[in-house]
Amino acid sequence: MNKVAFVTVASLLTQRKIQLQSAGDSQQIYYKLKSREEHLADALQNEYDVIIVGGGATGAGVSLACANRGLKSIVLESQDYASGASSKSTKLVHGGVRYMQQVFQLSEKNRIEKWGLVAESLRERSNFLSMCSYLTQDFPTLIPCNNLFDLGYYYFGSLIYHCVYLYYQTGGHTFKPPRIVGKEEIQSHFKFAKCNYGVIYYDGQFNDARMVQELLVTSSLKGQNMANYVEVKGLLKNEQNKITGVQAFDKIGQKQFQIKGKCVVNATGGWADNLRLMDDPTASKRIVSVAGSHLTMPQKYGSRHWGYLIPKTSDGRVLYMVPWQGNMIMGTTERKLESPTHDPTVSHEEYMWLLKSFCDEFTVDASEAARDVKSKWCGVRPLVYSSNALSTKEVSRTHEIEVSKSGLISVMGGKWTIFRLMGEQTVDKIQQLIGSNQKRIENLPKLVGDWTQFDHRKEIQIMMKMFDLPQSYAAYFLTTYGDRAYDVLKLVYEKPENKESLHPQFPHTVGEILYQIRYEQARKPEDILFRRTRLGFLDQNAIFTVYEKVFQIMAKELKWSDKFQQQFLKENFEYIRKLEF
Repeated sequence: MNKVAFVTVASLLTQRKIQLQSAGDSQQIYYKLKSREEHLADALQNEYDVIIVGGGATGAGVSLACANRGLKSIVLESQDYASGASSKSTKLVHGGVRYMQQVFQLSEKNRIEKWGLVAESLRERSNFLSMCSYLTQDFPTLIPCNNLFDLGYYYFGSLIYHCVYLYYQTGGHTFKPPRIVGKEEIQSHFKFAKCNYGVIYYDGQFNDARMVQELLVTSSLKGQNMANYVEVKGLLKNEQNKITGVQAFDKIGQKQFQIKGKCVVNATGGWADNLRLMDDPTASKRIVSVAGSHLTMPQKYGSRHWGYLIPKTSDGRVLYMVPWQGNMIMGTTERKLESPTHDPTVSHEEYMWLLKSFCDEFTVDASEAARDVKSKWCGVRPLVYSSNALSTKEVSRTHEIEVSKSGLISVMGGKWTIFRLMGEQTVDKIQQLIGSNQKRIENLPKLVGDWTQFDHRKEIQIMMKMFDLPQSYAAYFLTTYGDRAYDVLKLVYEKPENKESLHPQFPHTVGEILYQIRYEQARKPEDILFRRTRLGFLDQNAIFTVYEKVFQIMAKELKWSDKFQQQFLKENFEYIRKLEF
């Protein structure tokens, strides 16, 4: 690369100013990310309007909503950001076609709730894709049909789904209407498909764990704080029993400290009841945890561009097959858990059911398909018991915001697609509680990687020429970091050793890992392998190839002692073993 060009790019990156709209006022800030240590130093000095417990989709959404309304907040995550369900979704931004189907079923008791869920999800679907174009896309999904009745049924159902979207649309990304396709077109995308015709409808797709990172980075640049591996051990209260802060413990630095705040938001997902009981030991259980399992298969079994929805498997469940980062992911199941667990495993029964459902739908050899599974993962989705629910059949699929007598605001339930709406509604509650009246901003906020509004195709060509990158590598950096891709590549090309590749089949380098450690708070190898990159979800065999290399990079950068390294490897041995098939 031309040195003059490189220095020019580096200078523009580190010194450029970004025009932000926060609380309706124009603010200029320098594009500079804080380290984890700097965020923690701020926490010891500041008193916050809002302390957000939980660094997943909900907590990150609340943080951004606070930033946009001029409230000072800090996010505290006891593990890593998005380490729970927020990184283990089916990667869909959707209204929920199965809920739309249930609206018209005669046996459905919660028809109005399901209609409301579809309507708000379809409205937020457009907002979601508009906020972050580089991590999202719309894509067609095929519903297979083998008779004319099913073809008409699913086509008109998809048409109603699209009409609901058009009715509630308030701007943002636009989606195409559904259409009918024949066997020839289906075979060009799914060569193993058995169906004769089908219906194509459109939904959205995204990179879930990276979305949490982009939300937090955007919030950080707007003045918010955040720290992972900080556990809330207790709630601070005044004489009137009102919450005034939290007792926190830094798991990395092994230090305990207090953080003062006017309000605490419980955004802990499946663990929301734990914080509610910490606040009020008499509180009733509101969360039921449901495990959803997924498999990653090679691209040869699916399409590069189309998803595939089996609307009714042999036991009546729904199954998605979605193209994602050069592979196909298949899911999801629903299995009730007695209590949430941080790293649930895919049970043997679920594993076999997913493979059987796949083989029933396609003309593939079952034993070959089993050998080709590249990864498996399971996430815990928190669902909410309604106040008068008597059984799990009455568990709601919507979200709920609860305010306790002491002022704890618990955000429960919901799904990825409506994270922005949940964040805004939570901040409405916060403002009522602390007496703020700042209105919601009218313009949809863009995330950090979209601030320069670049042209993706043009930018890929520029990056290929400037850094001598293959097209797939340039596309990876732009669709992962947006305009921050140049910041990452600046570090990659800073030293010759930073260009060293981690794995021959993936674009990750030493320089990218250093960026994730310094500016995205990665503190354990799994933070990088599963959430900053998505390697663990794409090819778990590759994990065993690169784990030691990532470990050594982190040990050197974070100055781990030999004793700490030995202890760390021992603690993580069982975690790594769980990845084996």
